[in-house]
Order: sequence, then C-alpha cells, then structure tokens
Amino acid sequence: MPKLSIITINLNNREGLERTIQSVINQTFTDFEYIIIDGGSTDGS
Repeated sequence: MPKLSIITINLNNREGLERTIQSVINQTFTDFEYIIIDGGSTDGS
C-alpha cells in the first residue's frame, strides 16, 4: 500500500495536465499512487 495518493483532476487542460504529470513523474519520492480523473474533456487530454 502506497504511503501517498496524488490525485489530479482535469477538464480541457491538455498543457497543464502534461506539465502536472511530468512534475509527478520527476519526484524523488516514489512510494505513491497517481490517480488522474478527467471530467469529460474534449481537447484531447
């Protein structure tokens, strides 16, 4: 079981979502789960 849950919500924010995902991936702390919730985006995100 991970020590930390990171949750990102998104709605039509492709650029912001890409930056956010990269930021999470680049962390040195690795004991986490990453959950992305999309609210029905129509911009390809």
